[in-house]
Amino acid sequence: MKSPIKVQRKTAGGTAYPYFSKVVEKGLRILSLFTPETTSLSLKNITLKMRINSTSTFRFIETLIQLGYLKKDPMTKLIRLGPTAMVLSQNINKSFDILQIVKPYIDEAFERFNVTIDSGIVQKGILVDLYRREVKDTLVFKMPMLSPHSHCTALGKAYLSGLREDARSRILDGLALTPRTPHSLTNRAAILADLRKTRKRRYSINNEEYVVGLISIGAPLINSNGDVLGAVSFDVTTFQFALEEAEKRFGPAVLQLAKDIQPMLPL
Repeated sequence: MKSPIKVQRKTAGGTAYPYFSKVVEKGLRILSLFTPETTSLSLKNITLKMRINSTSTFRFIETLIQLGYLKKDPMTKLIRLGPTAMVLSQNINKSFDILQIVKPYIDEAFERFNVTIDSGIVQKGILVDLYRREVKDTLVFKMPMLSPHSHCTALGKAYLSGLREDARSRILDGLALTPRTPHSLTNRAAILADLRKTRKRRYSINNEEYVVGLISIGAPLINSNGDVLGAVSFDVTTFQFALEEAEKRFGPAVLQLAKDIQPMLPL
């Protein structure tokens, strides 16, 4: 099994890089084993994937647990990412140049419409949280930084709708398609039909599929090369707007926001 991290161990001249740390490499490789589809692993699983002896794996894991990058369930002994890893991921995410691109546009739209606005960026085929402005005294929810529920969020639907069919199918293959609410679409054929509608009208609709009482209207962020880099969404509650009213008011607005951002997106 190949390492999920591409490692450069040699210099441009082909000689071994003298400062390469195999210890750091193994620690990072262990952390990279955890994905939205693989949120927990046993010691045996990690040992097999890393192809090192169980004693060494145990020492790496225990060190990462002590540092907060991993945590272990005391009952099941399953290992998951810890809070330090989440904080590091968020800090890295916030340092991306694309955040500096979208932030002023989202801030301006937030002031104009007085509505919660969310955004996500694609990293290695995974949509992760980028920047969010929340209206006070309204329904608050937090999308996980690495969302495994792209099929039932406006951001996820907008992103998926912008992809080619083969790429869209590959991502759906990796999702559990589990429901978040009674309104969530979990049938693959129904999800694909919804994504085709989304692509045709150019914006996505999340009608209480992720959180009951939440309506979101989203649009993909596509650069001038046609690459889907992320998505933005406007989020309101069912107490504020009926679905038809929210779509009429915020469908054109989220499309305009995505259009304003597009020329600034990296190629």
